[in-house]
Amino acid sequence: MKVSKRSKAISVEFRFSPIYDDQCHASFDLLSKHERPYPDAKATIDFMHRLEKDWRKNETKIFKAIQRYTGIRWATNTHLCYVVGSGIPFSDPLTMPVFAPQTPTDYVSDVLCHELIHRNLIEPAFSQKWKRVFSKLKKQYPKDTENTLVHVLVHAIHEQIFLSIFSDERLKRDKRIMSAHPDYRRAWEIVESVGAKMIIETYFKI
Repeated sequence: MKVSKRSKAISVEFRFSPIYDDQCHASFDLLSKHERPYPDAKATIDFMHRLEKDWRKNETKIFKAIQRYTGIRWATNTHLCYVVGSGIPFSDPLTMPVFAPQTPTDYVSDVLCHELIHRNLIEPAFSQKWKRVFSKLKKQYPKDTENTLVHVLVHAIHEQIFLSIFSDERLKRDKRIMSAHPDYRRAWEIVESVGAKMIIETYFKI
């Protein structure tokens, strides 16, 4: 098992777990079609190191920004992130798959930020408020799916992070890629129509 060094304070600890990766590989083998072969351990670890190098550049700023915009205190200081050969990005357990070779590493960092926003929303400080927040969202948008409504909150926070730490170009790239997924696309439509700051004020300040 190879474990990368973690930074101080609130941070992501990147880890390659052969046990977890074997399970992902087994699921991968059940698929009828594959865009590319399942990455071996070396390729996965190399990808993990590239991601970690890019992520560390803005890690402290991102964690502080998420907490600032949501108002939800981080109860967890170390966020263990498993990197696997294939799968979908996931918030709990925090999981990042190897992306296609042509994918910019800074985009992978943006996806990791997205998943960390999800993790912030399941911190104990917000869990008791979630039912009330979701009820308010559902009343406002009764025809939309739960996945869409959750991502209205995630996208609103992420937009503010893009604009305060990164750039409008990275925000536009995220919207363009997300547009391939109906629920995510609809969530961005709501954020754009209402305004990210207004959503934050409405749902995180209650």
